[in-house]
Amino acid sequence: MKYKQLLSLPLILFAACGTNTTAYDPGSGGIRTVNAVNYDDFADASGVLIQSMLESGTFSDASLSKHPDGRIILALEDVDNLTSSNLHTKVLTDKVRVALNKTGKVLTTTSVKFGAGGAEDTGAKEVREINDPMFEKNGYKNANTVVLPDLSLSGSIIKMSATEGRTSQTVIIFKLTLTDLRTGLAIWEDEAPVGKQKKKGIF
Repeated sequence: MKYKQLLSLPLILFAACGTNTTAYDPGSGGIRTVNAVNYDDFADASGVLIQSMLESGTFSDASLSKHPDGRIILALEDVDNLTSSNLHTKVLTDKVRVALNKTGKVLTTTSVKFGAGGAEDTGAKEVREINDPMFEKNGYKNANTVVLPDLSLSGSIIKMSATEGRTSQTVIIFKLTLTDLRTGLAIWEDEAPVGKQKKKGIF
């Protein structure tokens, strides 16, 4: 009997040392680390900033739109990563884009982008450069069909860290700004700080 128990002991230990992977809903309480910017940090900040934008009434101001149906055309710029970490800032802008497009008040352009990198989607330009006679181009004869944006969205991410005794903390500041491209003036801006703190054990 003891011999059988000894034989089963390695199997029990092996099972205890195994890993158990489970799915979880991103943005609802994943792993957070003090010195890094995690997905849930982006989710928290984007939620605050999106709500602030919508509550400002900016996208209900028809005078800002040149589109026939009154919707705002928005160009999304790169978010400046002013931290020392390698961040995928597109997570923030993609969340904003999806939420704003769902409101029915905003259209985001992928054909216009200012600054480094150029347009996200160059298809609108490239299709007009096709000269092969096998393609029917009646829908692209008019060169003035690509719509220019009314507003641009830019932003930055800053990380500030401090340590005192056994406690370390980090504050990540997500900031976004909407600029009226006719005037060059910022018509909305807000920031969403996300704070995290960790206390080391005595031993």
